[in-house]
Amino acid sequence: MKHLFAIIRTTCLERTVKALEERGIKGITISDVKGTGEQVELFKPYTIHKRIDIIVPDDKADEVSVIILENSHTGLAGDGIIAVSPVDYMIKIKTKERIM
Repeated sequence: MKHLFAIIRTTCLERTVKALEERGIKGITISDVKGTGEQVELFKPYTIHKRIDIIVPDDKADEVSVIILENSHTGLAGDGIIAVSPVDYMIKIKTKERIM
């Protein structure tokens, strides 16, 4: 499994989430984040973005990355990032089921 998190512009959130849902991607967590990036001199003291967290099977990571990229790219400073990292396992709290 892979954990993808993306920091994207607030204005891109709705279309990005809609595109993910249309492709059957479920279990999306969205949160508000504040921070600075490479263009810190343009955005003082920080910018407000959205963070999307998704855990998917290994073979879906590239597809999800492309969906986020296609729907969040504006070509302007502050577009954000996508990060992908491995997930060893998850545990469903309700059922105590361990998912590999």
